Amino acid sequence: MKVVCGQGVGRERVIHTMGNSQAVWNHEKDQADKIARRLIETKRVELGWRALFLPFLLMDYIPFRRSLSLTKKNLLFTKRLAFDAAYEIFRGKDRLLEIGAIDAKTKEILGKEAKGFYTEKVRRKQLHEIQLLIDHYHQLISSNRNSYSGMIQAAYGCKEKYLSFLNRLHKVEQEVIQAAITTMGKGSKKDRVGWFKKVRETSWKVRMEEFEKIFSDK
Repeated sequence: MKVVCGQGVGRERVIHTMGNSQAVWNHEKDQADKIARRLIETKRVELGWRALFLPFLLMDYIPFRRSLSLTKKNLLFTKRLAFDAAYEIFRGKDRLLEIGAIDAKTKEILGKEAKGFYTEKVRRKQLHEIQLLIDHYHQLISSNRNSYSGMIQAAYGCKEKYLSFLNRLHKVEQEVIQAAITTMGKGSKKDRVGWFKKVRETSWKVRMEEFEKIFSDK
């Protein structure tokens, strides 16, 4: 990219990059919220006569909010690590050092795990997902577009290339899910298979809806 000399150009670029990064992360949070809500939609309170009695309403609403928050947190776990690393790399940090820091952090989390939800096999598969996401986020942050759709179009050029990325992301996520199904120590395998199948299908559906929207004008 050609660098144009002039007073204030560096500051403008920093401001633009900050705007890009915020737009990217806002998108990830919104998408996680949409996926999480669909995943636990069946737990929503069915409004009717129960809505007339606040205690009954709260009995359903509070568990729903807790489930929603926890599901979103889990969906964003690898994305937060990858996004922060991508931003630091854009600012000049070394990619290998950032990945090394993530490796150390996830090992620390694993060392504190006592509930059987996080395993070494899951952690290693997540590192593959994180590296793919780092490159993805770095491309978006580096673009000169303002909207998320514009960033995707600038980074990938055509819908076929972006679809290829989504397929690669889907594949590495499935590897994480398979590791979780086989190694997690909580719940029956049947329950784990059912839940992760729902996660996989819901995530893909939401992404395809967004994919069609992004390239609807192309």
